[in-house]
Amino acid sequence: MRNHVLAIDIGGTKMAAAIVDEHGTVAYERQAPTRAPTGDALFDVLISICDGVLAESGTSAAEILGIGVGCGGPMRYPEGAVSPLNIGVWREFPLRDRLQHRYGRPTIVDNDAKAYALGEFWIGGGAGARSLLGIVVSTGVGGGIVIGGRLVHGAHGNAGHIGHVSVSTRGPRCVCGALGCIEAIASGTSLVKRARRIRSKQGVTLPTEFTAADLQERALSGDDLARLLFRDAGSALGKGIASAANLIDLDRVVIGGGVSRAGDLFMPSLRAALDSYTRLDFTRTLDVRISTLRISASLAGAAALIFLSDE
Repeated sequence: MRNHVLAIDIGGTKMAAAIVDEHGTVAYERQAPTRAPTGDALFDVLISICDGVLAESGTSAAEILGIGVGCGGPMRYPEGAVSPLNIGVWREFPLRDRLQHRYGRPTIVDNDAKAYALGEFWIGGGAGARSLLGIVVSTGVGGGIVIGGRLVHGAHGNAGHIGHVSVSTRGPRCVCGALGCIEAIASGTSLVKRARRIRSKQGVTLPTEFTAADLQERALSGDDLARLLFRDAGSALGKGIASAANLIDLDRVVIGGGVSRAGDLFMPSLRAALDSYTRLDFTRTLDVRISTLRISASLAGAAALIFLSDE
């Protein structure tokens, strides 16, 4: 089984673990909500699904090549000490050290959106791209950059954080504290938050368990507010992608995550914004597409951290 990796994907809403082989095939996947009262309790939840995956696959930790982890950021890389904006119980949590101590295998912890981008480059819609931006639009909005087949880390390991590019000085306040970040406009969390606020002013209370998927259903049924919010999300993403294309000279962008399933709702406004803000010749042929890999891209990307590692 040394051609297999224990892959872990940790997001603000759920975490997943699976066994991934060198072809990117994801097997024995298990999930759990990212909810616990303390950091240690949340780590115990993670261990429970990892142990379950190993047991179901009939594999011991000693038999795997290593452990690849994509986790929400920011974090200290390569130390793997994580402080995800959307996981409040983990602040400077030594995730890499804890996993390495538990399982005794080489462990790489990187930003989940960076891992996603690497997964898309490896087996998905980013294959063959010379300069790729992978974007995850889910609980938050994250990104990763792969240039010349190599993941770009930046000075502190957080390169690609496109969700915190500001596209409106009068936009909503983001969880990071800035105004008008893409995440504050386009993430699933923000879409629901904005819908609740506007409906509340209209005297309407949305159900407690109302989600971005519910908002998508309303938009597809013709709800004007829902459609407007997805158009705003697309416009914000388009402006951010245009900025990245002008700065990095991208040739491809792949968008994944739960909200990407609403691509029919936000892609027209995304392309309109992109057309308005990419006026240089080298940006005019940029290929922007929706991922077809769904969650497996994140898990495959986490595995790729091990399989494609320079370490």
